[in-house]
Amino acid sequence: MILSFSIVLILFLLALATFVWVLTHERRSLWSGMTLVWTIITFGLITAVSLMIAAEIFPITHQFVLLVFALILIALMVLVFAFIAILIVMFIYNGIKILIREGNRWTNFLSLAMGIGIIAYLFLFPIVGRLTRNNFGTYLYLFVNLTVIYLIFIMMMYTLTSWINLINFKTKKLNYIVVLGAGLIGKKVTPLLAARINRGIEVYRNNPGSKIIMSGGQGPGEEIPEAVAMAKYAEEKGISNQDIIVEDKSKTTRQNLAFSHKLMKSNSRFAIVTNSYHVYRALVLAKRMGLDCIGYGAKTKWYFTLNAFVREFIAYLTITWRLQLSIVGFIGLVVLLGALLR
Repeated sequence: MILSFSIVLILFLLALATFVWVLTHERRSLWSGMTLVWTIITFGLITAVSLMIAAEIFPITHQFVLLVFALILIALMVLVFAFIAILIVMFIYNGIKILIREGNRWTNFLSLAMGIGIIAYLFLFPIVGRLTRNNFGTYLYLFVNLTVIYLIFIMMMYTLTSWINLINFKTKKLNYIVVLGAGLIGKKVTPLLAARINRGIEVYRNNPGSKIIMSGGQGPGEEIPEAVAMAKYAEEKGISNQDIIVEDKSKTTRQNLAFSHKLMKSNSRFAIVTNSYHVYRALVLAKRMGLDCIGYGAKTKWYFTLNAFVREFIAYLTITWRLQLSIVGFIGLVVLLGALLR
């Protein structure tokens, strides 16, 4: 038992060290979420082995240890079922709410589609599995099932990594704060965009001597470039126009980053400011462009956030489509080899 404790302790220390290394070197990778999960799992193993050792050393505690294990197991099962139920309710409720408040654009159906998709996967998809009696159908079902499980795993890691990248402790002084644009109403910023600018102003004031780059071009139905309206809003909030840089040519997040970076002095430290659900995808784009930066998130209405998060995850899969296609292809190859060997 002591040997088992030593092994799990080493695994925990390795996981913790890896997690810390990822955080300090490149936390924009999904390895942030994966190493955090591995650290939590190994810590749980240490706790379990420690209880077993205590039961061996002190036989009187044997029943107590069994009770603790049973309670932990029951608690985990309840939490899993409760989480799934809450998730389904949240997706469906928020999906209906955003359709009522924001209209029936196809992107507003994502939250509702996720809720229905979870129900279908949990309750209808197993029925399909039982109906597949021929070899081809069985292996096709297995391939789809493994692919869905992989996508669920990636989504969980994406969520964890997104949260990790919203936390910034003891950061070095920033030289620039890049506020990403969003839609305007005529010449005025929307509440969503105002939240981004307010968050950018907060970060700017915490970094004396920094500059704010308002980044956003003129989109369809907008009377002026987003960056111009954003700069005016910031000036009304008391920010000197000498500390505001306007980047008014960009149309996409990638262009926001590329064009804004060209306006900075070399070797500058900068942060991206956008809505919380959008931060991680912007950081992934920056990473793939070779830009070193951190991100700050602005608060968004909850019902809007959930739907937007699904959209951002789909966009992340699109950005990393080669990697995702390779892994799904590998899954298909393994299933095919299993079928041929059988």
